[in-house]
Amino acid sequence: MPDPVSTSSHPAQRATPEVRFGALFEQAPVSIQILAPDGRTLRVNQAWENLWHIRAGSGLMAHVFSDAYNVLTDPQLLAGGITPYLERAFAGESVTIPAVRYDVAALGGEGPARWVTARAHPIKDGDGNILEVMLMHEDITERVAAETALRVREERFRSLVMATSQIVWTNTPDGRVLEDSPSWRAFTGQSYEEWREFGWLDAVHPDDREPTAVLWKACVATRTVFETRYRLRRVDGVYRWMAVKGLPIADAHGAIREWIGANTDIHETVVAQSELAQRLDRERRNSALLARVAQASRILHTALSGEQIAKVLVVEVREILEVHQAVVSLTKDEGWLQAINAVSLSDKYEHYRGFNVDTDGSGIYAEVCRTNQAMRLTQEELIAHPAWKGFGSAAHRHPPMRGWLAVPLIDRNGNNIGLIQASDKLAGEFTAEDEAILVQLASIAANGFENARLYTSLQEQDRRKDEFLAMLAHELRNPLAPISSAADMLKVGGADVERVRRASDVIGRQVRHMTSLVDDLLDVARVTRGLIQLETAVVDVMDIVAGAVEQSRPMIEARDHAFAVHGTAAGARVVGDSHRLVQVLVNLLNNAAKYTPRGGAIALTLSRGSSTVTIDVRDNGIGLDAGLLPHVFDLFTQAERSPDRAQGGLGIGLALVKHIVTMHGGEVAVRSDGPGAGSVFTVTLNTV
Repeated sequence: MPDPVSTSSHPAQRATPEVRFGALFEQAPVSIQILAPDGRTLRVNQAWENLWHIRAGSGLMAHVFSDAYNVLTDPQLLAGGITPYLERAFAGESVTIPAVRYDVAALGGEGPARWVTARAHPIKDGDGNILEVMLMHEDITERVAAETALRVREERFRSLVMATSQIVWTNTPDGRVLEDSPSWRAFTGQSYEEWREFGWLDAVHPDDREPTAVLWKACVATRTVFETRYRLRRVDGVYRWMAVKGLPIADAHGAIREWIGANTDIHETVVAQSELAQRLDRERRNSALLARVAQASRILHTALSGEQIAKVLVVEVREILEVHQAVVSLTKDEGWLQAINAVSLSDKYEHYRGFNVDTDGSGIYAEVCRTNQAMRLTQEELIAHPAWKGFGSAAHRHPPMRGWLAVPLIDRNGNNIGLIQASDKLAGEFTAEDEAILVQLASIAANGFENARLYTSLQEQDRRKDEFLAMLAHELRNPLAPISSAADMLKVGGADVERVRRASDVIGRQVRHMTSLVDDLLDVARVTRGLIQLETAVVDVMDIVAGAVEQSRPMIEARDHAFAVHGTAAGARVVGDSHRLVQVLVNLLNNAAKYTPRGGAIALTLSRGSSTVTIDVRDNGIGLDAGLLPHVFDLFTQAERSPDRAQGGLGIGLALVKHIVTMHGGEVAVRSDGPGAGSVFTVTLNTV
């Protein structure tokens, strides 16, 4: 019967099994190597050639098929422990061979080393005799490389975690803890059951727990980085500051796969920062306090009477020490009677502001003056002190005292002249720092009181001199108006126009000169009589310099001097009267221009110290004799000490400079290498 599927009259041509096996063998994607029962290579397929880069017709291929090569004696297979597996296959067992790295370079080939696994299968005849062994290789080089890289990364990560003090943790996409964290357990002492889910919050400081939980849940909900600081309880119960950061890790589809985070111990840093902030705060307060003390010192230095010093002192003490009461009382006689010279009370003691009863010499005031020792008492100590009252019949009207700090006023010879006292501090008890400040103010005030007494004793001697100066200034100023009028008339008279103009210019110039001279005289008279009141404010030193240069430049340029400003005091500020400080520098610059021959050089140099600013005015003019230097700033001795009498008036402006600088709590000095060597005037002011 014909074949039902055949449409041809000729019988179908079928491949023989040998042809079919050969085609499958060559086209198989797996490397196949046919081995003889003694281990020699009989046949390989194309995949084998591609795997090992050994091509048909090559010398290496001939070597593989020669009797010189045998898989059972291959050194690499022996070293890799593969030979025993092959021997089992040649004994008739189908064997899976583990991974091995094989490098054909050892055979003289050029192909790359490959990682392979293999299966060795014996081919037997009907009687069970081994005819051949089929060795099939699977290339796992890329997989091994990937696994090796992953293992290296994991080992590196583990090493990094172990090498640092960080606590590493992972959370589920919804923010729960499921995976264990040995570093967390080691630090906190929590067990896995205690720390899982949200149990980790129990190890967070109670004050930080709620805000940390709120922030964590918000970050989980918004899929944003979790970054914060909190205190974490260590296994010994001590809380440590931690810097915490957690990152959401997304999968290929953008969904959160997990959270990975780390805690870093920053406790020492946080504590150091806190301590630094506290120190800076203390230093700022101390700096402000020192500035107030310095300001009080300057004010006290400029006060010219004991009454003025006492009034200033109680106000400054109350503000600096922050108290409700401050009192200055001066000793009246050897019996330690105290006169209440000045009182400053807050509104809390408004009803006592009229109290002004002298002590009777038996109370605690007298105790301070008698011992010349400071006393610092709490309220309880004050009440318990046997001498805490001493106002005789007026004691019941004395303002109540709550805590007490008193410091004696001591003159240059060590004798007591009174005391400063403060009571009822706004906050807390008086401290050693309060006492040190009051001691400093007392020292300044004592000098002030002593100077005021000396000043008073000299007033009568100075009165006639001051009256003379005032009269002289007015007498010199009286002719100025007629001279100025005459100058105006000369300009329109019938004389030669040029001559009239020259005469008019001369008169006008002399008028201006005399006016300036008289103004200086009047200023000096006001200063010596204590009539000048400084309008103090915090002023920029560079503004003072700029104003002085602007006023003096016409005179400097008129005499063809070279002028330069060196250095800077940018940012430096002083407490003072801006107009008077400009006047100081104008006098020094004009003085330099006046006593420097035409075409000379004048320089103004600024420099800053830690708490001062220095201004030098240097010229290369006529200089000063060494014998004149100690008297440069004295009044009315210019005729005897002027290197050039024709210039006149040297001492008036410089005396004014000395007084104004002193009123500002500063210093002025002069130096010169002698006649013809120029001069340097130096003003030093305290900065704030």
